[in-house]
Amino acid sequence: RRHGLERIASENFPLLGGTIGLFRIVDRRPVETVRRELAADGSVRSVQFNFRYFLQQQKAATEGDAAQYAVAQLRLPQAHQFVRGMNVPIAVIDSGVDARHPELANSVADNFDALGSKEGPHVHGTGVAGAIVAHAKLMGSAPKARLLAIRAFGVGANGAESTSYVILKAMDYAAEHGAQIINMSFAGPKDPLLE
Repeated sequence: RRHGLERIASENFPLLGGTIGLFRIVDRRPVETVRRELAADGSVRSVQFNFRYFLQQQKAATEGDAAQYAVAQLRLPQAHQFVRGMNVPIAVIDSGVDARHPELANSVADNFDALGSKEGPHVHGTGVAGAIVAHAKLMGSAPKARLLAIRAFGVGANGAESTSYVILKAMDYAAEHGAQIINMSFAGPKDPLLE
């Protein structure tokens, strides 16, 4: 309040060992002015923008299992002779994952919606999950892994989108639930908080 901001959210993030607040400027002050004022406040550790992120567009398959072009390059059949990701918890921070898809059967150990949305599964999140744990007709890189399907991207004007704050909530959830690997297939600006 003393900085003339509206608090949208405030949450403790064990992953960072602190509380993150999300605020909106309610007057016409320039963003950079508000950022400098907050940064000068002794009770504030750091200030940054809540950046927007977008899922990468998928290219349509042209024939057969063209989506599996990487199997030979990654030498997955040879790798699977030694390791298949048995019980490794892997978080997929993406759009919604269709846990009922035959390629993902019995692989999704947990679902979390960092947006708190009611959206259903999405082709991007399901495709990324399949690239990791597919084990029916297709071949994933770690078909025996346990997937933590975390929705952080929702429908936006230019496709599925998210923000730094929501992605941080997803990362925090993944860490708190034992993810050893976190997959994030999206694009956006360099973000010190997410790094």
